[in-house]
Amino acid sequence: MNLDQPISHFRTQLYQVADMVAELYTETEKQKVFSNPNSLKVKEIFNEPIPLTASSIEDLLHKIKEEVFINSTKHYSPHFYPWVTSCASQASILGDFLATALNVNATTWMNSAAASEVEKQVVQWIGEFIGYDSKASGVLVSGGSTANLTGLTLARKQMAVQDISQVGLKHTQQFTVYASEQTHFCIDKSIITLGIGKQYLRKIKTLHNYTIDLIQLEHQIKTDIAKGFKPMCVVGNAGTVNSGAIDPLESISSICKKYNLWFHIDAAYGGCAANLPDTRELFKGFEKADSVAVDLHKWLFVPFEAGCVLVKDKEHLRQTFKLVPEYQKFDYDAEEKVDFSEYSFQQSRNFKALKVWMNFKTYGQTKLKSAIKGSITVMNHLTKIVEESSDFELITHGLSIVCFRYIGNYKIESLQQINEINLKLVKLSEIDGRVFIRDTNLNGMIVLRACCTNFRREKKHVEYLIKILRDLAKKTK
Repeated sequence: MNLDQPISHFRTQLYQVADMVAELYTETEKQKVFSNPNSLKVKEIFNEPIPLTASSIEDLLHKIKEEVFINSTKHYSPHFYPWVTSCASQASILGDFLATALNVNATTWMNSAAASEVEKQVVQWIGEFIGYDSKASGVLVSGGSTANLTGLTLARKQMAVQDISQVGLKHTQQFTVYASEQTHFCIDKSIITLGIGKQYLRKIKTLHNYTIDLIQLEHQIKTDIAKGFKPMCVVGNAGTVNSGAIDPLESISSICKKYNLWFHIDAAYGGCAANLPDTRELFKGFEKADSVAVDLHKWLFVPFEAGCVLVKDKEHLRQTFKLVPEYQKFDYDAEEKVDFSEYSFQQSRNFKALKVWMNFKTYGQTKLKSAIKGSITVMNHLTKIVEESSDFELITHGLSIVCFRYIGNYKIESLQQINEINLKLVKLSEIDGRVFIRDTNLNGMIVLRACCTNFRREKKHVEYLIKILRDLAKKTK
């Protein structure tokens, strides 16, 4: 049975969708960013038996507008603060839409020569854009978690004495991996997935600025060697999602070289800011990593999903992932024809590269870097407001993340009381919905964590944030 309708009907529906999207992005700052949806009510909307009969697309589009859009948090809003997720540029949205319509499997060159060549090009651009290596190789993946998993998978393969793809881990020396206590939890998940064992992920204490303690790091490596373990990798943070902290990458690189460890950098959040004139010095040593994970759906302003893992040597990827079934052995006439299925775990891959390509081509790196710098500038303004206030206290500020807390102008007797007030303030903001901000815990302190990877945010918006928080704080007394 042919499921297609007449192309004229399809065209009309495409226009309807275009109107819906345009309306979604109209006056974004006036929209309620968080609707505080009731879980039972949302479940009730979508809880139904599998449909047996057809529904009209027009009716479904109306349902999406009235029930899906309403019950979705507006990540694109300038008032969205809780996480480092992309606000998505117009060009990348169009690229994503076109890639979906084309619907190619970007796994082999023969599946889509264009998809393969575009991905090769954008990977090279990303390596240059972030200041890692303009000749770097890599592959696009779903996001930073998968990019980090991929980087650690490469480390395990390269650091093993035996071919673990054949003999497994049973007869290998026990690996140990090192990362600061501020490292993203996807590293824990990766260690579990790779069969290394979570107890062998050494969480190193951090200093007052939430960066890894190098003395403790080296001491732990020496201790593990003495116990007969095999130190495998150090994960350096190039912008933690908790506070924006950047580890001393140059020094970590030296330690890895001294003890022959793989050096992987989690730059999922901060990577896109690593090559800005104003921040480059903070990332010194970035280019010395064996592998780097970066999220493009964070600070390169493309829609979900888009991450990238970069490596100095593309053969490390192929040695780890290359398996070619009989039905996929192609007699290529040139080595340049890349099958990305040989460079990653995935065999089914959507055309992620097109939206990234659209972004680079539409805006160019100058505008993109200006937009990234703009995020930092706006959050510097928030930092200044907090520092000059008497009712808020700055805890830490890294890149475009500001952690602060409300202390009020009245007597507060304990840390517990301050924590309770700030937790209540977060809850009140969720109910109110005009701004959306979340909390985090830094050394026992509950703080408000304001993030910005949004080119739509201006100084007036962070001033509005403080105004709303002050209004809501009156209800915490």
